[in-house]
Amino acid sequence: MNERTKDILRLCGLGNQVEAVEAGFCPLCLEPVSKDDLTSELYIKEYNISGMCQKCQDKVFEPKGE
Repeated sequence: MNERTKDILRLCGLGNQVEAVEAGFCPLCLEPVSKDDLTSELYIKEYNISGMCQKCQDKVFEPKGE
C-alpha cells in the first residue's frame, strides 16, 4: 500500500485498518498475516493492495451462488 493510498483511506475514516496492515494484521479479521501463508501469486498481489489474509480474500472474492 503506497502512502497516497494510506492518506486517502485515513481521510475516509479507515485509519485503524491502515494501522493494522502496517503492523502485519489483516484489516478485516485483525489476525496476523504472513506472506508465506498465501497460496498463489494472485493472493500475494491482493495482499500487497489490501493487506487481507488468505481467509478473508477467500470470503470476499468467493463466487456468488456456490
